[in-house]
Amino acid sequence: MQSIFTDAMNNLIRFLQRYYYVFLFLILEAVAIYFISCNSFYQGSLITNFANNVSGSIYEQCDKITRYFTLASVNEALVEENAKLREQIESSYVKYTDRIMVKDDTIYKQQFSFVEAKVISKSLNKRNNYFMINKGHSSGIEKDMSVIAPNGVVGIVTEATENFAMVMTVLHQDSKIAVKNKRTQVAGTLVWNGDNYATGQVIDIPSSIPLKAGDTIITSGFSRNFPEGIEVGYIKNFSKDKGTGFYNVEIRFSTDYNKLGYVYVVKNFFRMEQERLEKGVKDE
Repeated sequence: MQSIFTDAMNNLIRFLQRYYYVFLFLILEAVAIYFISCNSFYQGSLITNFANNVSGSIYEQCDKITRYFTLASVNEALVEENAKLREQIESSYVKYTDRIMVKDDTIYKQQFSFVEAKVISKSLNKRNNYFMINKGHSSGIEKDMSVIAPNGVVGIVTEATENFAMVMTVLHQDSKIAVKNKRTQVAGTLVWNGDNYATGQVIDIPSSIPLKAGDTIITSGFSRNFPEGIEVGYIKNFSKDKGTGFYNVEIRFSTDYNKLGYVYVVKNFFRMEQERLEKGVKDE
């Protein structure tokens, strides 16, 4: 809480420094009004009433500004705390035995960690959409790391500099994410047809598998990028493609990308080991 208060005060001080000439003007005006009011009771009362109204408005606006800066600091602190909490859930660990998990035991080894980041620019209505975030190499962010939201998936890091990174979002024609139906556990692939940033498509689900509108779609864990079980969205509608034997499935994303302000970059500690193994299989 001390750091939140300090951030809020620093922001307020910068605001006052930026507009100091406005406050200086108001002070000089107040002095002039004081001398005028001293010479006339009637004028003084009018000026006093006016000053009270003005000061009340100023106090109200200052209070709004202070609460705005404080709220921003609180939001950043909550995002950072949520990133730490995600690292403690079971899906971030690999289990080596069938024994029950014990805290600080070596039965589980951490596979994923999460770095919070702020979205500083975004596109939504293009054929290929990207987000820019305010974390880069200095925070351990590298190309091909996955990015998730508090309640959904976002995309993959395509480029990183010292302090920033570009994210190819799920709203991109080249985006393909391994997903599955949470109820049936049947796997598919999430793609985007470019029509609406609120909806996506899931392909490769056999039409012989029963589906229901409202079924939850989650990450399958069949790739080295995304942890298993991250919510993606809900089935909005579906139809059978008789020519292919698969469903045409439309889902509504669980994340509102237009309002998304903070994300988590996922670090997979086993990624290099998985890549070496995959490369060895391809070379055979």
